[in-house]
Order: sequence, then C-alpha cells, then structure tokens
Amino acid sequence: MDSDTARPASNPIIHMGQRETNRYDGFISITNEVQGGPLIREVMVGAMLAGYRVLGFDLETTGLNPRSDRIVQYALIGSDVDGSHINQTALVNPRRSIPPESSRVHGITDEDVKGENDFSEHLPELIKLISDAVIVGHNVSRFDWRFLELECMRAGFEVPVPRAIIDTLTLARKLRIPGRHALGSLCARYDINIARAHRADADAGATLLLLWSMMQSHPKEFRGGLDELQDMLSGNLGNSGRLGPSLVDLEPVDDTNGRLRHSDQGIVIAFGKHKGRTLQELQKIDKRYLDWLSSPSSPISSNTVSELLRNQRE
Repeated sequence: MDSDTARPASNPIIHMGQRETNRYDGFISITNEVQGGPLIREVMVGAMLAGYRVLGFDLETTGLNPRSDRIVQYALIGSDVDGSHINQTALVNPRRSIPPESSRVHGITDEDVKGENDFSEHLPELIKLISDAVIVGHNVSRFDWRFLELECMRAGFEVPVPRAIIDTLTLARKLRIPGRHALGSLCARYDINIARAHRADADAGATLLLLWSMMQSHPKEFRGGLDELQDMLSGNLGNSGRLGPSLVDLEPVDDTNGRLRHSDQGIVIAFGKHKGRTLQELQKIDKRYLDWLSSPSSPISSNTVSELLRNQRE
C-alpha cells in the first residue's frame, strides 16, 4: 500500500474493542506510536460485525505461486468476540531464498527470517484464531487463503473454517467504486495512511479500515447481516426478493451441519471462500478446493461429498 504519511510510525495496532461502558459495540481503534505519544483513532463498524471475532489477514511471501512459493510473514489483527485485542504477527523462515524482487516489495530479506520458525509451528494458534472468525483481507480469497490452505495440507493440519471471508477487493468491485482497486489506490481514495506498506501487519490493518470506509460510503449494502453480505460477495445467491432465496433459507444437506444446502441450481456451499457456489461450479473453476472438500481434512464427511458428486454426474 502506498503511504504518504510524513510521521514515522512503528507497528500499527488495529483492533475492535470496548468503550467505557464495557459493552462491545463494534468499533476499530487504531493506535500508531508516533513521536510525542500515541495517535488514537476510533471508527464505528456497526452492529453487523459486533459479537464476532474479526481479523484483518495478510501474508507476505517469496512470490505469487501458492504451490512453489512460501510465506515469510503473516498478520492477524483485530478483536475477539469480547472486544479484546488480537495482534498476531510474525516473520517466518520459508526455508528457501527470498528473491530480490520480492524483497523490494515487502522489504523482508533472507537475513530478516534467519533463525525464525517454520510456518507450520505457527499453524495451531492461527487455526484456533481463524476458526469461526470473520476474516477480512484484500484479494484474500485468491491469494492469502490459497497459501494458507496449501501450508495446512503440507503440514497435515485441517484447513480452518472461518465464519465468513470478506474480500475487500471483491467488495470494491461489487460496489463499483471508481478507479483502480489495488489496496494502495483504495486506501488513497479513503485517506487511509498507515506506515510500513506491504508489510503484513500494516496491510492487515489497512483492510479493516478500508472495510469500515466502504461501509460508511455505501450504507444501504450493509443494512443486512453477515450472511447477506456473503451472498452479495459470492455473486450467486442473494437476499430474498433480490437474487433469490438467502442461503439460510435453503434446506441443509444431511450430516453437513448446514455447510452444504439444497438449491434449484444444485448443492450449494454455505461456508468459506466459495460460499454461494455450487459443487458443479467448483468442478469447473477450482477442482483443487473440491478435492480438499472430499478429503479427510474437510469439515464435511468425505463420503457425503463424494456421494453428492456421484449423484450429480448420474
């Protein structure tokens, strides 16, 4: 993210917390330690996210390919369901050299990660935080989440199942916000300036601020609940009376805890990054995710998914 702030800042602390009333009401408090003391700013995000663990998520990597590249830094910044602050960020040893072109982007070099732990050693805590949380990130569905999925598979961990994934890149496109939709461009549009751009902690915090800014500028689109927002982002099934029935109105598939549901278009996924898509669609656009859904590490019985896929082909 491009930043034109003139004030030096250390690690930005961004969270959603409690006011003096000790009542969690969904606001983000951003603290940048600057010369002369902390600069604190609070922004309301409304009731839609209140009561959830909400985390900005970002990764820095050795490159752009989730299969051949590795993570060098991660950040989860936000708040827990009780409003307590979460700031989980660390450098990671990728066990390979970081290309100079990647270091020029995020500023992380081989020397910086020398002696750091493997990403797999961080996974138990990350999985615990991400599970059932609202994950916010920019291009998170196509980039960060794919890296996380593959790292979980390599290490033998089940991929965590968040309550929702809010991709601010997809959201900007759905809202038809004018101009470029790169994180830096959108932050500039909304006067969001956080130092240390292209570091995971700064970018994770920026996505939370960006989400709030878009909620303020497009209030109509955020009057519903979290499920309605997920429906809008999926682009397949929307609110009742607009794009058909909401996912929560659809009949759950047996033995899936509501994660798969019956619709006129077929069996619909009701969780995760492909929420709102049918199994038939996934066979065309993301067979790797479908393979994971049919594997023992899936939160759904692999036998159930395999049987549903067989029935679709018959």
